[in-house]
Amino acid sequence: MAAVTEPGYAYPPPAGPKRRWWTWAVVAGWAVVLTGAVFWSVRNDPPTVPEQRDIGQALPALGRAAGTVVEAVQDERWVLRIGELQVTDCAITPVRDGREAVRTVTLYVAEGEAREALAGVAAGLPASYQAGVTGARGGTRLSFFADAGDYIAIEGEAHSSDQVLTLTLSTGCRPPADDREQADPPPGAVPGQVRELGGTVRGAVACPGGGTATTFQGDGGPADPDGGPQGVPAGTEPVWSEPGGWAYRAGSESVVTTADGGRLRISVTTGCRAV
Repeated sequence: MAAVTEPGYAYPPPAGPKRRWWTWAVVAGWAVVLTGAVFWSVRNDPPTVPEQRDIGQALPALGRAAGTVVEAVQDERWVLRIGELQVTDCAITPVRDGREAVRTVTLYVAEGEAREALAGVAAGLPASYQAGVTGARGGTRLSFFADAGDYIAIEGEAHSSDQVLTLTLSTGCRPPADDREQADPPPGAVPGQVRELGGTVRGAVACPGGGTATTFQGDGGPADPDGGPQGVPAGTEPVWSEPGGWAYRAGSESVVTTADGGRLRISVTTGCRAV
C-alpha cells in the first residue's frame, strides 16, 4: 500500500485526545489496585518463610539457642555471664516497623585461650548449628558463627589476645507481636554471694538438658580504679583481672566483678540447675 503523502495526511493516524485520556486512566487505576493489594498482603498474609515470623514467635527460638550456648560452655576454666534480653525497634521495610531481639553470652578466659574457648563452644553446639571459628590476619583475628535455625544467628568477633569474648544471638528484624513477647524463665533462688547485695536477675535461659542458667547482679559498693581482685576464695586464681574488674569460677558458678559508674557490679551466673 502506498503511503499517503499529500499535505494534511499521515499514516497511521494519530490517536485522538479521548483515547489518550482513557489509556492513562486505565494505567492509573491498575497502579492503585496493585498498590492496595501489596499493602493488604504485607499487613495480612501469613508468613511464608521463618524470618517473617513475628518477634513473639521468634523469642522461644532465641531462648533455646541461648540456653544451648550456655550448656556448650563445659570447661570450668572459663567464666560466663548471660546478658539481658534486649528487644528494640527496627525497620523491616521503609514503610513497615518491626522488632529485633538480641541476647549476649560473654566468656572470660585466661590469656591466650580465646581461640580454644571459642572452638570449645563451637564443638559443644549441636551439629545442626554448623558452628565454627575462622582466623584472619595470621590467626590474630577470630570470627565465630553459628546458625541456630529459625533464622537465629550467633556471632562473635575477637582478637586472639582477648580475654573477654562476647557471643551475640539475634532474631533479626521481625514483625511486632503486641502483647505476646515472652519473658525469661523463672530464675530460682538468688546465690548467697549476691543475696546481701540486693541481687537482681539480669538474664535467665532454659537449658536444653534441663534446668535454668541465670545471671544475678548486685551492687558491690564504690569502685577503686586501681583496686585489685577482692573477695576471691583462697586458692582460686581469677581467669581475668584488670584494675576494677575480675572474673573467677566458684564451683559451678561464674563470678564477674566490673566497674560501672563508679560502682562495683558483682554478677553471679549459675549453671543449669533445677528451679
